[in-house]
Amino acid sequence: MSQVHKSETSEDRMVEILSKLPPKSLMRFKCIRKSWCTIINSPSFVAKHLSNSVDNKLSSSTCILLNRCQVHVFPDRSWKQEVFLSMIYLSIDSDKENLHYDVEDLNIPFSMEDHDDLAIHGYCNGIVCVIAGKKFLLCNPGTGEFTQLPDSPLLRPFSKGRFGLETNFKGLGFGYDSKAKEYKVVRIIENCDCEYSDGEETYYERIVLPHTAEVYTTVANSWKEIEIDVTSDTDPYCIPYSCSVYLKGICYWFANDNGEYIFSFDLGDEVFHKIELPSRREYDFKFYGLFLYNESIASYCSRYEGDSKLFDIWVMEDSVEVKRISWTKLLTVGPFKDIEYPLTLWKCDQLLMLAAYGRATSYNSSTGVLKYLHIPPIINWVIDYVKSVVPVK
Repeated sequence: MSQVHKSETSEDRMVEILSKLPPKSLMRFKCIRKSWCTIINSPSFVAKHLSNSVDNKLSSSTCILLNRCQVHVFPDRSWKQEVFLSMIYLSIDSDKENLHYDVEDLNIPFSMEDHDDLAIHGYCNGIVCVIAGKKFLLCNPGTGEFTQLPDSPLLRPFSKGRFGLETNFKGLGFGYDSKAKEYKVVRIIENCDCEYSDGEETYYERIVLPHTAEVYTTVANSWKEIEIDVTSDTDPYCIPYSCSVYLKGICYWFANDNGEYIFSFDLGDEVFHKIELPSRREYDFKFYGLFLYNESIASYCSRYEGDSKLFDIWVMEDSVEVKRISWTKLLTVGPFKDIEYPLTLWKCDQLLMLAAYGRATSYNSSTGVLKYLHIPPIINWVIDYVKSVVPVK
């Protein structure tokens, strides 16, 4: 009995040690021992490692995952574009004065054409959903693994003719369905009825039809079409921004069609909803986007004061008991010059913002100190990224 207990204790200790290591180290260790590979690939270990990564993320620090490009121009005027994913680690001293940041470039061998762009469109548990050119991929930057999603049955190339149906990608969400215990991608498709002529006179008429949607599941590795229910509080002609925010099984988009509101999708029930933004007494304030704050959805609105901007930060509170959503204004900051919009709030009083030309700034709302960060320009980003060994296939 003592030997069995000792063996179990030894294995438990091994699991405990491995679960605290970074993903890159674990990927190397999988090649050392078969038993280690079995442990690291097991769902229980993946969950334990993710839990440790979330718990070990200090409240005084944050990690930004961003994409950036570097263009090489050759003597014959041809050019080639290199695409990078980078992680930026931000931390701050206890005295709230000294801000530190480190940049780590990630080497992920995406298969891309020279002129393709890379954009991050969703994030959950260490996995990001990205678009590389015309390809949709799931990628784990921590392990360097990625997989391309199958072609969509709804997104079809437009063929020239007298009449045609034009389909465009309008919104993408990615997250975890805890009911089905699988990851899902939801994609909103804009449909347009087009008519044109290639004769002596060319005309073009574009009629917007109700949007459709499709869901990809990692288990089935396929897409299925779903309806946007026109009888509910959703809008079949919604125009969400393409980048989504995921929280607790729901994807959220900021939408600005016939007013400003939030469009959401429950990954478990696979149902869309429309969420009203807070009413504003100040007519000049206008809402623009969403971000996460302390396990809640936050939104910001802004207005101009001369050549500067003021920002209001609002936090959404979801009361499950009474099934209603309310908003609380957290703070007002500004006026700022050359500041585009907020990215996130971290360490309660630190507001990370995007300035002109993709420059990042950090503003201390308690002291009023604004600092520019000397990091690569931010093109597309994920805030509060956590490394994991969650597989993408």
